[in-house]
Amino acid sequence: MIFVTGGTGMVGAHLIYDLVLKGEKVRALKRRGSSLNRTKKIFSFYCVDPESFLQKIEWVEGDLLDKEGLHELLNGVDQIYHAAAIISFDSRERDAIIHNNCEGTANLVDLALSMGIPRFCHVSSIAAIGSSPEGIETSEDHPWRNSRDHSAYSESKYLSEMEVWRAILQGLNAVIVNPSVIIGPGDWKSGSSMVFSKIWRGLKFYTKGGTGFVHVRDVTSAMQLLMANETWETVKNQRYILSAENLTFHDFFNQIADNLRVSRPKIIAGKTLMKIAWRLFAIVRLLTGIKPAINRETARSAYKLSAYDGSKICRTIGFKYTPVEVSIREISLIFLNDHGHQ
Repeated sequence: MIFVTGGTGMVGAHLIYDLVLKGEKVRALKRRGSSLNRTKKIFSFYCVDPESFLQKIEWVEGDLLDKEGLHELLNGVDQIYHAAAIISFDSRERDAIIHNNCEGTANLVDLALSMGIPRFCHVSSIAAIGSSPEGIETSEDHPWRNSRDHSAYSESKYLSEMEVWRAILQGLNAVIVNPSVIIGPGDWKSGSSMVFSKIWRGLKFYTKGGTGFVHVRDVTSAMQLLMANETWETVKNQRYILSAENLTFHDFFNQIADNLRVSRPKIIAGKTLMKIAWRLFAIVRLLTGIKPAINRETARSAYKLSAYDGSKICRTIGFKYTPVEVSIREISLIFLNDHGHQ
């Protein structure tokens, strides 16, 4: 039995789809009252009867902060994929993000240890890896440095990963993946999928930053290959950056616009404009309670030029990434089909 957390998110939903397609028995954790609509939507991109796929999964309600309740849900499990995390760049939610992500991971690895669950895959992030100087690609070996510039999400992913490393020292066998910006079809109103929607609607601005990108199907494929019998002894108790290519945001936006057959963003948003924007959005939040699309942390990252080296997994197990150009083309086609524009 395979236990998956985060099954209602983009990575978790794609992972579950892959596992069910292979005939694996999957038990997926969801929060009480959370909807399966996004998971069903993602399944619909790949099959004609998503409801039948949903019914092949053993959905269980629970909370990663409820250690006792989790214990019962892990009976009979021999693999864990931990893809759940609160993703937010809202400084107001800093304490909650760090507490939930770290405590939930700690509970899960503690139970995996005590129950003798032999394989654990933790979905971390490039946000948990130390930054290299501009112009040098960040690898798995770059050390984390404490800084006020780290977002709450970055800090929570770093501390969560430390819980996994702590458990490894205590005897857990685990593998950690650190994806760069994950692109794929999902909820077109949130996350990286929202970029396709924004550009389709006529996004006019871009910034000078850049980062690494990887297709969600590459992330889930890599996770399964790392957990496979034939590779496990070679890869266990290590971390792997998953990143296909480094692109500027301008190039990334232009490729999406070209594939969606709409105008490219042509106006560069300078740092001064971004500073004004996040302050205005902060005022809007005070008045309306609506979370801003831009805040201090997202504005800062929009100008950072980061680069990541995702080649370790290629050298170790011969993994091959989907080129970002191909990924964007595939996701754009799904988007256009979904919106009735072919």
